[in-house]
Amino acid sequence: PPIMVRSGVSVPVVGQVQDILGSEAVFLGFELPDDGLHAPNERIHLRTFYRGIDTYIHFLSLLGTKK
Repeated sequence: PPIMVRSGVSVPVVGQVQDILGSEAVFLGFELPDDGLHAPNERIHLRTFYRGIDTYIHFLSLLGTKK
């Protein structure tokens, strides 16, 4: 099952977008520990990539629904 890591994300434009839209931002990361994030040999496994797509679809389908 997924876990919340709460690692830092720095995308400077996000603050401006939040101000303009008046909503919060959500970052979903799907990298594995050995993916070399932002390294010269950065990669992502295809299974992780496709599961990330499925996760985004599920996440977006739940927006605005009541539980």
